Amino acid sequence: MKNNLILLAILFSSAGAALAQPPVDSDSPIVSKSFEQQAVQLGDPAGYWTEERMRSAIPRTLPAAPVADDALDGGAVQTIETPLEPPVLMPAWSPDSDAPMPTPDDGYEINLQDEDAGGLPMGFNAELQSFGSAPSNPRTGPYGPFQRWSMHGRYDVWPRFIHGKLFFTMGGSNFVCSGTVVGRNVVATAGHCVSSGGGQFGSNFMFCPGYSQSGPMPGTGCWAVRNAFTTGRWHNGGDFDYDYACMVTASTGTQFAGPIANRTGSAGIAFNWASEQPIVQFGYPAGRPFTGDIIEQVASTEWYEVDMGTGGQRSKYIGSDLTGGSSGGGWFLSWRHPNAELPDTDGFNSTDPAGARNGPFLNGVNSHRRCRTNCNEPPTNTAGMFWQEMGSPVFRSSTTDDQDASDVFTACFDAQ
Repeated sequence: MKNNLILLAILFSSAGAALAQPPVDSDSPIVSKSFEQQAVQLGDPAGYWTEERMRSAIPRTLPAAPVADDALDGGAVQTIETPLEPPVLMPAWSPDSDAPMPTPDDGYEINLQDEDAGGLPMGFNAELQSFGSAPSNPRTGPYGPFQRWSMHGRYDVWPRFIHGKLFFTMGGSNFVCSGTVVGRNVVATAGHCVSSGGGQFGSNFMFCPGYSQSGPMPGTGCWAVRNAFTTGRWHNGGDFDYDYACMVTASTGTQFAGPIANRTGSAGIAFNWASEQPIVQFGYPAGRPFTGDIIEQVASTEWYEVDMGTGGQRSKYIGSDLTGGSSGGGWFLSWRHPNAELPDTDGFNSTDPAGARNGPFLNGVNSHRRCRTNCNEPPTNTAGMFWQEMGSPVFRSSTTDDQDASDVFTACFDAQ
């Protein structure tokens, strides 16, 4: 009802206005809780998060919910909706770049058709897609095909450095999630990593980019969070289709004297792409068999959509076996290596995710799992959790939905 991200309609007039708001406006489409309100409850997050508390924090469980069999049209692939609005890309930024850090005003609409590729939609190659029948039972699938790697080596190089662990307190317990730097002082994550979905915000938020087996990155440290934003549909109603959030970090970190993106760089963001893209997924899973201190990377393909709520937008699904703690980690189009890309075998830029444009572009977050009949584990052939599948809300920038992903990120960009 407001925004095309290109025009950057502003949800909040200033950071000061955001910090002065009441704890939660339940009637607002975008809700938030400021650092000052958190500090009244628990004090300074930088002082709270000792190494011992970080090590003992438990993974935030990936939420899950049963979905009726007929929600997948009797087992057939759920039709993928084509977004009504043109695709939008916001640029990524490397701290080694000579270019200035981009702002939301630098986002741009793109033409999905590439004449050089015979009209093939950007980012879509029918020969590479592996669509099939949606899972008919939770034990054997079929699930979206995926591959997974543990990311070893240096984390303090762009773009790897944009990934991090989020520590927070909710309901009296200390938790961990994952997140992605997307702006000068902005981190993207899942809604359930900032809010219970039942009207309760977390507190004591602390984000540590490049977290590894040695803990916070030496010389980098962590950043406290000044404000957290999510949708009213998630915060008040637990609607999985709106389970995304963003946080505004402090202007200086515990070891680095400056905004977080000055140290890590930032991801771009993609809106209004049909849910049929090759995806590279990241996160810090901490549930078995993972340890929570290594970034896991998954490659899969978006292959169908399901409405998990009561109308509004839908969620999209890839194959993935990441566990709790990975919540809030990013789904990317056009994930790139720091070195230049080598020539493609097909010779077309249009078959690259997001075309040949400079990424990486965040296009989803690790959000939830789907279940049949119940969410028991281990699953049986007729009931339980679809354990090799991961869902994310679609990322939209729409004039008709005042709680789409661009509305949430706009609130953070305006408050940073």
